[in-house]
Amino acid sequence: MLRRYVSRNRRQPIGFTLIELLVVIAIIAVLIALLLPAVQAAREAARRAQCTNNMKQLGVALHNYHDAVGSFPTSFWRDTKNPDGTIDRANRHSWFSMILPYIEQTAVYNAMNFSLAVGGPVYVSGTSTLQLGNCGPYNATATMTPINVLMCPSDPSPSFSNYPRVDQGVGVNNNSGPKLSYVGNFGDNYNDCPTWWQFPNLPYSRANGFGEYNTQTGIMCRSGGTTSIRDITDGTSNTFAAGETLFESCDWWTWPNPNGTTCGTSCPICYMRVTQHNGNAGSPTDSRNWRVGFGFRSMHPGIVNFLFCDGSVHAIKCTVNRVTYRSLSTRNMGEVLSSDSY
Repeated sequence: MLRRYVSRNRRQPIGFTLIELLVVIAIIAVLIALLLPAVQAAREAARRAQCTNNMKQLGVALHNYHDAVGSFPTSFWRDTKNPDGTIDRANRHSWFSMILPYIEQTAVYNAMNFSLAVGGPVYVSGTSTLQLGNCGPYNATATMTPINVLMCPSDPSPSFSNYPRVDQGVGVNNNSGPKLSYVGNFGDNYNDCPTWWQFPNLPYSRANGFGEYNTQTGIMCRSGGTTSIRDITDGTSNTFAAGETLFESCDWWTWPNPNGTTCGTSCPICYMRVTQHNGNAGSPTDSRNWRVGFGFRSMHPGIVNFLFCDGSVHAIKCTVNRVTYRSLSTRNMGEVLSSDSY
């Protein structure tokens, strides 16, 4: 009887021991460590798919514009020539402004006053006579509108940069502008300085600067030059139309800026050293240096997405041969590229 009484009233241990608890925590930690990279990879795959879709929409817009106008769009920077040969000294509009109706942004297009510049002064046509000192406020409703199709979801930059936009920034103070993650291809022209990054298979850099007046070797121009499909003798499936960049890697990037919507391949692909924003145009790490800023780059691991002139989108590896990279940016240089070279 006594044994039965003692057994019936004996307390059983409740809960986990310390060792058991540590084992459970360790198992949970291992599971999280295994799942987290998979979740991050899935999210990046979704962002990359969205980026590809954005670029395909731009490709459709470019071809619809080409069908309507007879050429791909161009930008109208302050060195654009008027029909009579005189120079228009105003910063007019970018090629993105030209295709707004083709990317379902007709409302923004209709809000744009194309008789004025996107910002800064405007002059009487062909003269240095000032017509209006600051066009920024007159076009701010349109130019300060962020457009989702122009923003890569993997680009960590904000919708409006924390750093001033230059030449030509927009808005009331001419120093702002919405996010831009895609820019047109002006080819292998050097970025205004032949001593930076000469191509290994050329005895000289392309002495055409940013491609003024149809001197670009690519597709886009910042100063009024136009290119048609008939000009792309290297083949539309072998020629870049546009590519990715990072908004805050260059102080010029914003979609309304006619001098901030094109770049070339003289800057190496995936040049990611631009981490400073001190306004130092001579530093290889500063976003105010156009030589390092005007380049294609992305946050997608190991690749940059490019829109080709046939409307297709391809991921180009950051390890691509520089000669191949240059050749893909030119439209009529006769380079021969194999299908497995990029």
